[in-house]
Amino acid sequence: MRRLMLSLISFALLASVHATTIIPMSVERLTEISTHVAVAHASKTWSAWNPQHTMICTYTEFTVENWLKGSGQGAITVKQPGGTAEGYTQHVAGVRPWSAGESAVLFLRSSSTGDGTFTVSGLMQGNFRVRYSASGAAMADNGVATQSKEVEDGVQSFNPADKSLSSYTGSRLSLDELERRVRASIQTR
Repeated sequence: MRRLMLSLISFALLASVHATTIIPMSVERLTEISTHVAVAHASKTWSAWNPQHTMICTYTEFTVENWLKGSGQGAITVKQPGGTAEGYTQHVAGVRPWSAGESAVLFLRSSSTGDGTFTVSGLMQGNFRVRYSASGAAMADNGVATQSKEVEDGVQSFNPADKSLSSYTGSRLSLDELERRVRASIQTR
C-alpha cells in the first residue's frame, strides 16, 4: 500500500511539471541552422488540430518586409506547436505565439510535414520580437525574462560545460545589430 501511495504521489508531481530545456544558441548559430531569416509582420493567426488529431498547431501568416537569408514570397505561414482548438488548449513552454500587427525577425526552416509552412529554429530563440524604445530605436529580443511570460513558465537554459541549468533570459539587441550579425554570419560561410 505504501509503495502504491508513493508511486501515485510521484506520478502526480511529475505530471504537474512542465518545462522546456534549451541549449542557448548565438545569432550566428541560429543563422547557420536556419534556411531562411526574415524581418516580418504578423497579419493573421489561427489554431487547428493536426490531421491525426493528436496535437494543436498555431499558424501565423506573416508579410515579409525583408529576407536576410534565403528568399521567398511576400507572405509566409509559420507553424508552431500549441494553441486552442475545439475547446482544448495545449501550451508548449518555449513557444511564443504572435498577434496580428507584431513584428519579428524570424529564424526559420521549412516544416518537416511538407505542407508549405515554416517552423521557428530553436523555439523562442529564433523568434526575435521587434519593439520600439521611447527614443524610437528598434530593439529585438528573443526571450528577455521581463518581457516574456514563457520564461516564467519553465524555459531553462542548459550549460553543457558544467551541466548546469538556469532560467533562460534570451538576448536583447538593436534591430540594426541583429541584422548586421546575420549578414556577417552568412558572409563568413
